[in-house]
Amino acid sequence: MTQGQFAVAVAVVATAVTFVQVVPQIVRLLRIGRTEGASPAWAAVGMVINTGWIAYVIAEQFWETIPAVLSAVISYGVALYLLYRNGAKVRAGVLSGIAVGVACVALQLVAGWTVLGTVLGLSNGLYLGPSVVAAWRSYAPVGVAPMTWVLTASEGILWGFYGVLVAAGPIMVYGSTAFLCAALVLLRLWITRHRIRAALAEPS
Repeated sequence: MTQGQFAVAVAVVATAVTFVQVVPQIVRLLRIGRTEGASPAWAAVGMVINTGWIAYVIAEQFWETIPAVLSAVISYGVALYLLYRNGAKVRAGVLSGIAVGVACVALQLVAGWTVLGTVLGLSNGLYLGPSVVAAWRSYAPVGVAPMTWVLTASEGILWGFYGVLVAAGPIMVYGSTAFLCAALVLLRLWITRHRIRAALAEPS
């Protein structure tokens, strides 16, 4: 197997993880209907950032990554709707998403695709970061699905490795920031695990 073929195989596995990454969060919002610790900005900005990634990977011809980012756009959109339906305040998150979208378009027009891709990689923290903040600010983040963040950490490792294999700096940055942010959310969930259990045990 050549390095190129191995890179494609890694991308396929990463794509599979990305397809299901947000599903546990969607299921949790449907099942318990609680949003404590879950961030609307994570969903709104995540949808916009992944739309930017679609444009970038098409321009740079990383065709095998398109299904992953397309599924991410849809998943984040569903999560945003469920957060809104369950009573979360989504206005600020939506406005943040719009602002990020406008900035991405302007940046591409001024600086080109390579710079946009690098910024998108760094901007991974723009939508994962609010989840870190929301989880750490919540006394008992019952609205956060742990498996989504386990998958996010796994996705970060896989896409980071793919970026190394194809020498794509923006994808390497994306993977490393995804892993770091996911690790911080999981740490908060572990620290507050007893509070989360107690909150879930309370009668509705």
